[in-house]
Amino acid sequence: MTAVREGLVWRSLTEVPASWPGCVVTIGVFDGVHRGHAHLIATAREVAGDRPVVLVTFDPHPARVLGLPRDTSALSTVSRRAELGHLLGVDAVLVLPFTPALAALTPASFVADVLVGALHAEAVVVGANFTFGHRGAGTAQTLRDLGLPAVGVELVHGCSSTRVRELLRSGDVRAAALLLGRPHRVEGMRAAGVVAVPPGTALPPDGRYTGTVDGHAAELVVAAGTVLAAGPDGPAAVEFADRFTAA
Repeated sequence: MTAVREGLVWRSLTEVPASWPGCVVTIGVFDGVHRGHAHLIATAREVAGDRPVVLVTFDPHPARVLGLPRDTSALSTVSRRAELGHLLGVDAVLVLPFTPALAALTPASFVADVLVGALHAEAVVVGANFTFGHRGAGTAQTLRDLGLPAVGVELVHGCSSTRVRELLRSGDVRAAALLLGRPHRVEGMRAAGVVAVPPGTALPPDGRYTGTVDGHAAELVVAAGTVLAAGPDGPAAVEFADRFTAA
Protein backbone atom coordinates (compact mmCIF):
# COMPACT_ATOMS: atom_id res chain seq x y z
CA MET A 1 0.00 0.00 0.00
CA THR A 2 1.16 3.54 -0.68
CA ALA A 3 2.72 4.93 2.49
CA VAL A 4 0.22 7.21 4.25
CA ARG A 5 -0.06 8.33 7.86
CA GLU A 6 -2.68 6.32 9.75
CA GLY A 7 -5.72 7.96 11.29
CA LEU A 8 -5.89 11.02 9.05
CA VAL A 9 -8.97 13.23 9.46
CA TRP A 10 -9.46 16.34 7.33
CA ARG A 11 -12.17 18.84 8.26
CA SER A 12 -12.10 20.73 4.96
CA LEU A 13 -10.75 20.43 1.43
CA THR A 14 -7.97 22.87 2.26
CA GLU A 15 -6.50 20.34 4.73
CA VAL A 16 -5.97 17.70 2.03
CA PRO A 17 -2.27 17.83 1.12
CA ALA A 18 -1.43 18.62 -2.49
CA SER A 19 0.89 15.60 -2.43
CA TRP A 20 -1.92 13.17 -1.55
CA PRO A 21 -1.57 10.16 -3.89
CA GLY A 22 -4.15 8.74 -6.27
CA CYS A 23 -6.77 6.96 -4.19
CA VAL A 24 -10.16 5.25 -4.07
CA VAL A 25 -12.97 7.27 -2.48
CA THR A 26 -16.16 6.08 -0.82
CA ILE A 27 -18.86 8.66 -0.14
CA GLY A 28 -21.85 8.85 2.20
CA VAL A 29 -23.07 10.12 5.55
CA PHE A 30 -21.94 6.87 7.24
CA ASP A 31 -23.94 7.68 10.37
CA GLY A 32 -23.47 4.81 12.81
CA VAL A 33 -21.06 3.02 10.43
CA HIS A 34 -23.36 -0.02 10.36
CA ARG A 35 -22.87 -3.40 8.66
CA GLY A 36 -23.93 -2.00 5.29
CA HIS A 37 -21.31 0.72 5.56
CA ALA A 38 -18.72 -1.89 6.53
CA HIS A 39 -19.53 -3.79 3.33
CA LEU A 40 -19.08 -0.60 1.31
CA ILE A 41 -15.71 0.13 2.91
CA ALA A 42 -14.56 -3.47 2.40
CA THR A 43 -15.41 -3.16 -1.30
CA ALA A 44 -13.48 0.11 -1.54
CA ARG A 45 -10.52 -1.54 0.16
CA GLU A 46 -10.66 -4.40 -2.36
CA VAL A 47 -10.90 -2.03 -5.34
CA ALA A 48 -8.04 0.10 -4.01
CA GLY A 49 -5.41 -2.62 -3.84
CA ASP A 50 -2.21 -0.77 -2.94
CA ARG A 51 -3.84 2.66 -3.13
CA PRO A 52 -5.18 4.50 -0.06
CA VAL A 53 -8.92 4.66 0.66
CA VAL A 54 -10.57 7.95 1.61
CA LEU A 55 -13.99 8.03 3.28
CA VAL A 56 -15.94 11.22 2.56
CA THR A 57 -18.68 12.05 5.06
CA PHE A 58 -20.80 15.14 5.67
CA ASP A 59 -21.57 17.29 8.69
CA PRO A 60 -24.24 18.33 9.42
CA HIS A 61 -26.53 15.69 7.92
CA PRO A 62 -27.51 16.79 4.38
CA ALA A 63 -31.22 16.20 5.05
CA ARG A 64 -31.09 18.73 7.88
CA VAL A 65 -29.57 21.43 5.66
CA LEU A 66 -31.97 20.68 2.81
CA GLY A 67 -34.98 20.76 5.13
CA LEU A 68 -36.11 17.24 4.26
CA PRO A 69 -38.73 15.68 6.59
CA ARG A 70 -36.45 12.96 7.93
CA ASP A 71 -35.18 11.81 11.31
CA THR A 72 -31.51 12.83 11.38
CA SER A 73 -30.79 12.08 15.04
CA ALA A 74 -27.11 11.15 15.24
CA LEU A 75 -26.14 7.50 15.65
CA SER A 76 -22.50 8.51 16.05
CA THR A 77 -20.40 11.62 16.42
CA VAL A 78 -18.24 12.63 13.48
CA SER A 79 -15.15 11.66 15.48
CA ARG A 80 -16.63 8.22 16.17
CA ARG A 81 -17.43 7.79 12.45
CA ALA A 82 -13.81 8.51 11.62
CA GLU A 83 -12.57 6.13 14.32
CA LEU A 84 -14.78 3.29 13.06
CA GLY A 85 -13.81 4.00 9.46
CA HIS A 86 -10.14 3.71 10.32
CA LEU A 87 -10.77 0.44 12.17
CA LEU A 88 -12.40 -0.92 9.00
CA GLY A 89 -9.39 -0.07 6.84
CA VAL A 90 -9.89 3.53 5.70
CA ASP A 91 -6.67 5.52 5.41
CA ALA A 92 -8.16 9.01 5.66
CA VAL A 93 -11.52 10.61 6.41
CA LEU A 94 -12.67 13.87 4.86
CA VAL A 95 -15.47 15.58 6.79
CA LEU A 96 -17.10 17.94 4.31
CA PRO A 97 -19.13 20.75 5.88
CA PHE A 98 -22.51 20.35 4.17
CA THR A 99 -23.62 23.85 3.23
CA PRO A 100 -26.13 25.25 0.72
CA ALA A 101 -23.14 26.12 -1.48
CA LEU A 102 -21.96 22.51 -1.49
CA ALA A 103 -25.50 21.29 -2.17
CA ALA A 104 -25.69 23.64 -5.17
CA LEU A 105 -22.63 22.18 -6.91
CA THR A 106 -23.36 20.40 -10.17
CA PRO A 107 -22.21 16.78 -10.37
CA ALA A 108 -19.46 17.84 -12.77
CA SER A 109 -18.22 20.52 -10.36
CA PHE A 110 -18.27 18.10 -7.41
CA VAL A 111 -16.17 15.63 -9.37
CA ALA A 112 -13.74 18.28 -10.62
CA ASP A 113 -13.37 20.26 -7.39
CA VAL A 114 -13.70 17.60 -4.69
CA LEU A 115 -13.05 14.11 -6.02
CA VAL A 116 -10.39 14.73 -8.64
CA GLY A 117 -9.09 18.21 -7.84
CA ALA A 118 -8.62 17.80 -4.07
CA LEU A 119 -8.58 14.06 -3.39
CA HIS A 120 -6.98 12.83 -6.65
CA ALA A 121 -9.60 10.08 -6.85
CA GLU A 122 -8.90 7.34 -9.36
CA ALA A 123 -12.09 5.39 -8.58
CA VAL A 124 -15.20 5.80 -6.42
CA VAL A 125 -17.21 3.18 -4.50
CA VAL A 126 -20.76 4.12 -3.50
CA GLY A 127 -24.05 2.51 -2.52
CA ALA A 128 -26.33 1.49 -5.38
CA ASN A 129 -28.82 4.25 -4.44
CA PHE A 130 -26.17 6.98 -4.13
CA THR A 131 -26.92 10.43 -5.57
CA PHE A 132 -24.88 13.64 -5.45
CA GLY A 133 -24.75 17.17 -6.79
CA HIS A 134 -27.51 19.74 -7.12
CA ARG A 135 -30.93 18.15 -6.47
CA GLY A 136 -29.25 14.73 -6.38
CA ALA A 137 -28.78 14.76 -10.15
CA GLY A 138 -25.63 12.63 -10.09
CA THR A 139 -25.40 8.84 -9.78
CA ALA A 140 -22.70 6.21 -10.11
CA GLN A 141 -23.33 6.26 -13.86
CA THR A 142 -22.76 10.03 -13.87
CA LEU A 143 -19.34 9.45 -12.32
CA ARG A 144 -18.51 7.01 -15.11
CA ASP A 145 -19.79 9.43 -17.75
CA LEU A 146 -17.46 12.06 -16.30
CA GLY A 147 -14.51 9.71 -16.70
CA LEU A 148 -14.22 8.44 -13.12
CA PRO A 149 -14.51 4.65 -12.63
CA ALA A 150 -17.31 3.95 -10.16
CA VAL A 151 -18.60 0.84 -8.42
CA GLY A 152 -22.20 0.79 -7.19
CA VAL A 153 -22.48 -1.63 -4.27
CA GLU A 154 -25.80 -3.35 -3.59
CA LEU A 155 -27.16 -2.47 -0.16
CA VAL A 156 -27.24 -4.98 2.70
CA HIS A 157 -30.93 -5.89 2.87
CA GLY A 158 -32.74 -4.26 5.78
CA CYS A 159 -29.62 -2.49 7.02
CA SER A 160 -29.72 1.31 7.00
CA SER A 161 -29.21 4.20 9.38
CA THR A 162 -32.93 4.94 9.05
CA ARG A 163 -33.81 1.42 10.19
CA VAL A 164 -31.40 1.64 13.14
CA ARG A 165 -33.07 4.87 14.25
CA GLU A 166 -36.50 3.22 13.98
CA LEU A 167 -35.37 0.34 16.19
CA LEU A 168 -33.90 2.71 18.75
CA ARG A 169 -37.11 4.76 18.85
CA SER A 170 -39.01 1.54 19.61
CA GLY A 171 -36.56 0.66 22.40
CA ASP A 172 -35.24 -2.45 20.63
CA VAL A 173 -31.58 -1.73 21.29
CA ARG A 174 -30.66 -5.40 20.82
CA ALA A 175 -31.97 -5.45 17.22
CA ALA A 176 -30.26 -2.11 16.56
CA ALA A 177 -26.97 -3.65 17.71
CA LEU A 178 -27.37 -6.48 15.19
CA LEU A 179 -27.55 -3.98 12.33
CA LEU A 180 -24.73 -1.84 13.69
CA GLY A 181 -22.51 -4.84 14.35
CA ARG A 182 -22.00 -3.66 17.96
CA PRO A 183 -24.08 -2.02 20.72
CA HIS A 184 -25.41 1.47 20.08
CA ARG A 185 -23.08 3.96 21.74
CA VAL A 186 -23.59 7.53 22.89
CA GLU A 187 -20.96 9.86 24.31
CA GLY A 188 -21.34 12.74 26.71
CA MET A 189 -20.20 14.38 29.93
CA ARG A 190 -21.18 12.81 33.25
CA ALA A 191 -21.82 14.96 36.31
CA ALA A 192 -23.42 13.69 39.52
CA GLY A 193 -24.39 10.44 37.81
CA VAL A 194 -26.10 12.09 34.82
CA VAL A 195 -24.59 11.73 31.33
CA ALA A 196 -25.60 14.72 29.21
CA VAL A 197 -25.39 13.91 25.50
CA PRO A 198 -25.28 16.44 22.64
CA PRO A 199 -28.66 17.64 21.34
CA GLY A 200 -29.88 15.54 18.44
CA THR A 201 -28.26 12.32 19.67
CA ALA A 202 -30.26 9.16 18.93
CA LEU A 203 -31.48 7.68 22.22
CA PRO A 204 -33.96 4.91 23.01
CA PRO A 205 -37.18 5.85 24.85
CA ASP A 206 -37.13 6.73 28.53
CA GLY A 207 -36.70 3.60 30.62
CA ARG A 208 -34.20 1.15 32.09
CA TYR A 209 -31.57 -0.69 30.05
CA THR A 210 -28.57 -2.92 30.58
CA GLY A 211 -25.26 -1.98 29.05
CA THR A 212 -21.86 -0.55 29.82
CA VAL A 213 -20.26 2.76 30.70
CA ASP A 214 -16.63 3.05 29.63
CA GLY A 215 -16.54 -0.72 29.23
CA HIS A 216 -17.94 -1.54 32.68
CA ALA A 217 -21.31 -3.27 33.09
CA ALA A 218 -23.98 -0.86 34.28
CA GLU A 219 -27.70 -0.36 34.65
CA LEU A 220 -28.74 2.61 32.54
CA VAL A 221 -31.78 4.84 32.86
CA VAL A 222 -32.75 7.08 29.94
CA ALA A 223 -34.68 10.11 31.13
CA ALA A 224 -35.52 13.34 29.33
CA GLY A 225 -32.65 13.14 26.84
CA THR A 226 -30.01 12.14 29.38
CA VAL A 227 -28.63 8.84 30.67
CA LEU A 228 -28.47 8.18 34.40
CA ALA A 229 -25.40 6.07 35.16
CA ALA A 230 -23.36 5.98 38.35
CA GLY A 231 -19.68 6.82 38.13
CA PRO A 232 -17.09 9.58 38.28
CA ASP A 233 -17.61 12.94 36.63
CA GLY A 234 -16.08 13.46 33.20
CA PRO A 235 -16.40 12.12 29.65
CA ALA A 236 -18.41 8.89 29.41
CA ALA A 237 -19.14 6.41 26.63
CA VAL A 238 -22.45 4.57 27.14
CA GLU A 239 -23.38 1.40 25.23
CA PHE A 240 -26.88 -0.11 25.28
CA ALA A 241 -27.12 -3.92 25.38
CA ASP A 242 -30.81 -4.63 26.06
CA ARG A 243 -33.98 -3.29 27.59
CA PHE A 244 -34.07 -4.04 31.31
CA THR A 245 -36.29 -6.93 32.31
CA ALA A 246 -36.93 -7.54 35.99
CA ALA A 247 -36.21 -11.08 37.20
